[in-house]
Amino acid sequence: MPGTLGRRAFKLVYIVYYRLLYGRRFPFADRLERRVREWEHQTGRGDAPVSREEWEEQYRAGNWAFMRATDELARYSVIAGYLDHLHPGGSVLDVGSGEGILLDHIHPSRYLGIDLSAEAVRQGAHRISERAALLAADAEEYRPTERWDAIVFNECVYYFEDPVGTVLAYRDGLAEGGTLIVSTFRSRRADVIAKRLIEKLPLIEEVAVTNRKGTWVVRLFRK
Repeated sequence: MPGTLGRRAFKLVYIVYYRLLYGRRFPFADRLERRVREWEHQTGRGDAPVSREEWEEQYRAGNWAFMRATDELARYSVIAGYLDHLHPGGSVLDVGSGEGILLDHIHPSRYLGIDLSAEAVRQGAHRISERAALLAADAEEYRPTERWDAIVFNECVYYFEDPVGTVLAYRDGLAEGGTLIVSTFRSRRADVIAKRLIEKLPLIEEVAVTNRKGTWVVRLFRK
């Protein structure tokens, strides 16, 4: 009971942290961030970092099969529409790609999907071709060695330990005139990450996609 009450009581701290303090430097900032992260794990938040082992288990258990469902189609269609309009036939780096489902909706000249889970990559192996590859890699450590017309962060930034820093680190991987596409499902954590990105990068466009699940926001940035 004390543990349950403590977790409930901490929710106010969690709300204040994401509303006012996230990404800011102040005394005991690191300690508060660790405590918030512990609370997110204890309460099973679906928008916080988890270990590689947890990702592997989730993919083995089929927990991410819902990404292929019809109610996910609108969001993928928006991303695909932007890619086709801005960079028709261009090259796409898909960060946090899972099994590479985005590739089912686009026709790039060159595609690379990277994901922390080797199991996700295994499940997407049927999508690999001469123009498309999947790689098991930690997105927060990986850095592009080639230039890409578009770099997509599709429902993944809130799983990074340093979401804003990671997205910014990929800017050098964009070709001239390239676009960063960041899609997030709305939550306190996702919204404040997006706010910090908008403070750092030129925002070109954003659109909200809503259905019975909730709301996604797809944003376009230039470096």
